[in-house]
Amino acid sequence: MKTKFLLISLFIATLLAGMYACKSEENPVIATCRLSNTTDQLVESTGQLTDELKRTFAYNKGTLASIAEKSKSQDATFTTAFTDSRIASATNGQDIIMLAYGSATTPTSSTFSRGGKVMSTFVMEYNPSGRMTKITENRQVLPTNSLTKQRVYTFSYDTNGNLTNERAQFTLTDGSVVQQETEYVFDTKPSPYKRFDELPLLTVVALSQTVETRPGRFWQINSPLSLKAYNLTATGSRSNLRESSTFTPVYDTDNKLTSQDQNALLYQSSVPDPVTKKNRQSFTYQCD
Repeated sequence: MKTKFLLISLFIATLLAGMYACKSEENPVIATCRLSNTTDQLVESTGQLTDELKRTFAYNKGTLASIAEKSKSQDATFTTAFTDSRIASATNGQDIIMLAYGSATTPTSSTFSRGGKVMSTFVMEYNPSGRMTKITENRQVLPTNSLTKQRVYTFSYDTNGNLTNERAQFTLTDGSVVQQETEYVFDTKPSPYKRFDELPLLTVVALSQTVETRPGRFWQINSPLSLKAYNLTATGSRSNLRESSTFTPVYDTDNKLTSQDQNALLYQSSVPDPVTKKNRQSFTYQCD
């Protein structure tokens, strides 16, 4: 009887050990991966890749430490400073971006200064889910060769939180207004910017460097499969098509977007046939 009891106890112990072992394998520790680098390269007709825009994100124990942006005309690294666990400023030499929060947990306004002189001010608006719906830039000092004194970007989302429409309105120094609209179609897999926490700062940094033309990309939940961009009339209705692009995304085994080819058709009213342009965008991550 005693031997039988010992055998049953040994069987139960072995069974429990096996169950816990299986549970451990089914629930492994999942690494936290943050977006660390984005590169946008022009694919030449020869197949050669030429850098057009590169952004690098550095972290200190999981907290954003800096945002670097390099293009043909700009090369800047903004180092962050925190107050009460929120980003208060980002500095690149004499360039300083200040963020103001009020009572909100996300910044509602920002100032971009250079050498103590205000270059631009920004006002941001969000929906109840915390997604940016509008950002307005008022330029106090115009960038070289620019006649745009104000830029307003408005973002619309579907019920799943995907940014489906992006409108841009540019007010020129002579008072005239130019409006454009971009509509997106999405994949079911996540955008790389879903793995980046400080989207308001990234949006302001990108616009302050004057290269970014579609800041709505930062607020996309899923990766885009295509976009169409239009010029708008004075009443806000669509006129002519400006661009039609398709994306071919490549994901890793964790559904992180690692690269995508963008094939664009660019239309000009004075040219009967569109110009073709191909870019390759790549994304890398830092995983803990």
